[in-house]
Amino acid sequence: MNEVLTRFRGRIDESLATARRTTPGPLLVRAGVFLTGLLGQLLAWPFELVAGPVFLVLLGIAVVPALAPRGRMPTAAILLAVVGWEVAALGYHETPQFLRVVFLAAALYLQHNLSALAAVLPYDAIIGPGVLLRWLARAGAVVALTAGLALFAVVAPLYVSGRYLLASLAGLALMGLIVGYLARLVGRR
Repeated sequence: MNEVLTRFRGRIDESLATARRTTPGPLLVRAGVFLTGLLGQLLAWPFELVAGPVFLVLLGIAVVPALAPRGRMPTAAILLAVVGWEVAALGYHETPQFLRVVFLAAALYLQHNLSALAAVLPYDAIIGPGVLLRWLARAGAVVALTAGLALFAVVAPLYVSGRYLLASLAGLALMGLIVGYLARLVGRR
């Protein structure tokens, strides 16, 4: 029993030492993991469940990846949000709304992205604000481009039909290939 208590005290002391050394940069990143995770869970699950005691469970699901971003918890939280979306669509017959889907996808992507950053940042890392801003700007650009492409995919069939749609999609695919090729060239530098 003494051995178990000694291990437990050792872990508590280690956690307290880590908390004392924590700097604002990694703390902000982990707060971002929590906020985007909570937003993703709230957007995914049906409102009837979110408004009740299930909210506390969703809060816990959002906290765990922020505390342990190196493990499988961020992936588990994202998969639980996907399950929530399926429950909302199939079990509660909620119709998908474009903005809700875009915000859900953005929240889950940002949670994944920030979890990856939090996983490599030591608790006591000194990070300049420009580093975090550039990281978030890149992630924001990906979210904005994805939302724009999704909007195009939803709206384009309403205005263009037949072969014009095929030509537009082929042009869009060609543009994507060119951007991928240029990105690969830049990555070789």
